[in-house]
Amino acid sequence: MLSQNFRPEIILPKRPGSGRMSKSGGIRFIGVVMDGTEKREVIGSKGLHYWQGRAFFSMGILYLFYYFCKYNLSAATKDMQDDLGLSSSKIGLLITIFSLTYAGGQFLNGYLGDRFGPKRILLIGAFGGVIVNVCFGLSSTLAFFAAFWAANAYFSSCGWAPGSRIMFNWFPRQHWGKWMGIFNALCYTGSFLVFPIATYSISRWGWRSVFFVCPAFLLVMAILYCWLGKSSPHDAGLTTEWDSEEEKFVSEKLGKKDYWEALTNRKMNLAYLSGFGANFIRWGILSWMVKILAESISDGGFGMTLIAAGWITSFASLGGAFFSILMGIITDKVFKGSRWQMISFGLLVGSIPLLYLSKGAVILDQPHGVLIVGLAMFLSGGLIQAVQTPLFDLPGDILGRHMSGTGVGIMDGWMYLGAAFAGVFMGWWLDNYGYGSGIQLMGYVGIVSGLIAIPIQK
Repeated sequence: MLSQNFRPEIILPKRPGSGRMSKSGGIRFIGVVMDGTEKREVIGSKGLHYWQGRAFFSMGILYLFYYFCKYNLSAATKDMQDDLGLSSSKIGLLITIFSLTYAGGQFLNGYLGDRFGPKRILLIGAFGGVIVNVCFGLSSTLAFFAAFWAANAYFSSCGWAPGSRIMFNWFPRQHWGKWMGIFNALCYTGSFLVFPIATYSISRWGWRSVFFVCPAFLLVMAILYCWLGKSSPHDAGLTTEWDSEEEKFVSEKLGKKDYWEALTNRKMNLAYLSGFGANFIRWGILSWMVKILAESISDGGFGMTLIAAGWITSFASLGGAFFSILMGIITDKVFKGSRWQMISFGLLVGSIPLLYLSKGAVILDQPHGVLIVGLAMFLSGGLIQAVQTPLFDLPGDILGRHMSGTGVGIMDGWMYLGAAFAGVFMGWWLDNYGYGSGIQLMGYVGIVSGLIAIPIQK
């Protein structure tokens, strides 16, 4: 029997996973296969099936709104400090607690997503993040801030690795670069949107409002994802042209030896270290640039308004979205699945505008100074954040699809150990050595991280 979407001339495959293909409205079908007693439609390796689009974009948009519940603190930092008298070191402590807890959650949740299903872990993170953000907004002491932000970090860590596993499940290897790039672009769209929305909310209702307004977006999408999302083609009653049935269910057999392999693989360790530096810079930009740009010139900042500082900082995420897609396409089409070239390029070239920004407010005295600062933020933040596209494809390339979520989780765990240094350490550095020196430090870390990625090729 043919499904209603099939045209009469389509030839059914003689055995599971094989057969001739036909095109219909840009969507490829190749008949049905027998899976036990079920008949399953087969998704081809080319084109975009309805279910691929639905499963991927619903997951990606859900994760986009995860960013509304973890970058809202960055937008509220200056007003929190003014209201509660918190030093940069104390705000940095919250960032470090978040990063360390997030890292620990990533080491665990990638494996849990592989073993128990990524959709389930994604939804736990979404609903949990909404609850603890509201609790944070109702708090007034550093102890409660730290406790709720640590809980928020764990729930936030339920998103990236399971989401990446869903991407690996729904697309063949030769398209991973493009779709990982689009996934990254959705993430950076979230971090691009959160700063203008959050700073507007603060200007109207005060800094606490961002911990109620921003989670509302995530809550609505989490409810929709309960219906829209599927972890894999098999969960949607489909099978794929590029996978054997044995490969689909191998994740159920994951054990300690598989985890150890993902943790100790030599090439992956180089990637982990490079990602460590990249995320130090990323969180340095997203955690501190609003404050640096909005701080008065006499105190070493750029002297911009809070809303202007929020918009310019968001250019880093806009650049991340643009360059993520570009890097993904280049790794697929130009380098044929080789990733190290784009990792090194993004880190080395992206460090140059950061070193230029370390000059400080004097840049604004030049013609079109604000435009120059925005362009530098777009290039540096964009290129350095976009290296996550090739970095997070490496676990699937090196470890295989069945351990891809585990590898992505370990990768992100190491990266958020790097982000931890962008918290209390960076806050201490800014308090003691100034804002320009802090931006310069990020530039030098980018150069070192770009060089570390080169040996991945060997």
